[in-house]
Amino acid sequence: MSAPSTATRHLDRLLPDYDVHEVHSIRVRAHPLAIHRALFEVTANEVWLFRALMTVRGLGARGSDGSRPLVEGAQAGGFAILADEPGRELVLGVMGRFWQLRQRAIQPIDSPGAFTSFADPGFTRAAMNFLIEPQDDGACRLTTETRVRATDARARRAFRAYWTLVHPGSAFIRRMWLRAIRRRAEAASSAAQK
Repeated sequence: MSAPSTATRHLDRLLPDYDVHEVHSIRVRAHPLAIHRALFEVTANEVWLFRALMTVRGLGARGSDGSRPLVEGAQAGGFAILADEPGRELVLGVMGRFWQLRQRAIQPIDSPGAFTSFADPGFTRAAMNFLIEPQDDGACRLTTETRVRATDARARRAFRAYWTLVHPGSAFIRRMWLRAIRRRAEAASSAAQK
């Protein structure tokens, strides 16, 4: 297995400092571009318990049957694509008061620069990437990392209390999301070889 790439990740540029983070990875036997395509195609129905956990968190996709791609649904919910390098890395970002169930105060993101410079008190910025790293044996390591940074101490305390409650579900969703991407990418690669 090859060592992780030393190239700068977009995530490091967009949110280099963070208060909390989580990292998960999985091995995928597919071409990097097939994995990247699967990132944009995986739906909520393909991620075990995704809709149930989102409903518990108060983020359920109201009126959705789960067939919408997750990245598209995330964008409809306030996430923005901050970086997209096909076959290598996708970074999504969102800004808000995630600990508030009703008034989450999601802020629009007009550009990656607006995300990195946002400093209004009482908010947090969150970024999540999917990094694709080819391995020596032809497979890839697919990693997702989520980072969250508060704009002030009060928001940091509120978010950390919230994170204590939601982290187990968040970690579970990330692992199931990676598995769904792997299933879709490997199925597409297998079909292409026939």
